[in-house]
Amino acid sequence: MSFARTVKEELVTIPVELDEQLAEFSAFLNLNTEFHIESKHKMLDFKINNPTVAKRFLQLTRTLYQAETSLITQKMNKLKQKQSIIIRIQTRVEDIINEHGLMENPLDNQELMTDTPEKKRAFLRACFLSSGSVNHPKTAEYHLEIFARSPEQIVFIQSLMNAFDLNAKITKRRNGYIAYLKGAEGISDLLQIIGAQNSVFQFEDIRIKRDFNNSINRVMNMEIANEKKVFVAAMDQIKDIELIEEFIPAHHIDEKIKKVMKLRKEFSESSLQELVDQYFETYKESISKSGLNHRLKKIKLLAEQIREGRN
Repeated sequence: MSFARTVKEELVTIPVELDEQLAEFSAFLNLNTEFHIESKHKMLDFKINNPTVAKRFLQLTRTLYQAETSLITQKMNKLKQKQSIIIRIQTRVEDIINEHGLMENPLDNQELMTDTPEKKRAFLRACFLSSGSVNHPKTAEYHLEIFARSPEQIVFIQSLMNAFDLNAKITKRRNGYIAYLKGAEGISDLLQIIGAQNSVFQFEDIRIKRDFNNSINRVMNMEIANEKKVFVAAMDQIKDIELIEEFIPAHHIDEKIKKVMKLRKEFSESSLQELVDQYFETYKESISKSGLNHRLKKIKLLAEQIREGRN
């Protein structure tokens, strides 16, 4: 089961007061319901491919309007063989249209239906149930979106999301628009706002584990990169030392430089700090990292002078 479906399975179990039911019903009507006339009878068709959401809409219809309904299923397309569910409202259609201003000013009516924080939460909950989706937190990209066909409707949904300081954005899709969130914190906040508490816990648990594992991987990759840099630098230094030993007699090399040359050859894979520690162990003398590095630079300079003289 996808994470989005898990969220929706939880959302449909939330009990709501009458005003919140109307707000949910308003979102369902405006996002997924079409008005049509068949054999001179006015009808409203709520169309969805999620049986759980269809059941929620049916419960609201019967609770709020005691309307007669019928269930219709149809294949969405030949390839996927998915079924679309249609809840057809056959009575009280005029009452529903008038109460929700479907034929006149639906957005004005939606504003009236969402004039409190609780109603806004309910409306957004139904929006997500109707046309929302969210990526699984284990994926590389955090993304939550709600779809609407009209630009006015998506702007209204965005305004409700941003009433809770979510900083939702809008973009156009081929057959409509989406209001979306990209940040993990914003997605988590929205899930909490619409009442998906268990899903929030699951989201945060997976997200924290994923981010923790990514942090470990970054640290490990950085350590590997650093080890590689140390190894490459050490190999270059050993080549320089071998070149110096080949062309410069030992008695012409400064004793301090010879100590470092001997130490580097003996501990070819050690880091600068490890060489500092080993220098003290070997020669019973202290040397700083900068002092040791200075001598290694002198070794490199000597080798470069030899190479220039050979060319």
